[in-house]
Amino acid sequence: MDNDSVLYILMDMRVNGVLDRILERDTEYQEIIQKSSEYSEKLDAMHLPPEVMDLIDHYVSEQNALGARYGALAYLLGFSDCVELMTKPLHLTGAQKKTS
Repeated sequence: MDNDSVLYILMDMRVNGVLDRILERDTEYQEIIQKSSEYSEKLDAMHLPPEVMDLIDHYVSEQNALGARYGALAYLLGFSDCVELMTKPLHLTGAQKKTS
C-alpha cells in the first residue's frame, strides 16, 4: 500500500493526534509500561557485557517493529473494511432478499 495514500494520511492523523491521549489513560497500557520498566531495571542490574546488551537491544527493537507494523496494517485493514462497508452494497451469502 502506498505510504502517501489517504489511508496512511488518516492513520497518521489519528495515531499521532488521538492515540497518545488514549494511551495515557489506558490502564492496561500503563501496566505494560510499568512491567517493562521493571524488566529493564533487572536487566541493567545484571551488568551484562556491552555486546550482549546490544544484541538484546537489537532483538527487542525488531520485535517492537514487528508489533508496530502488524498494528498499523491491522488498523489500515479495519479502516478500509469500514470504507468498503459504507460505500458498497452489502452482499450476505445465503441471505434472503427482502421484497417490497
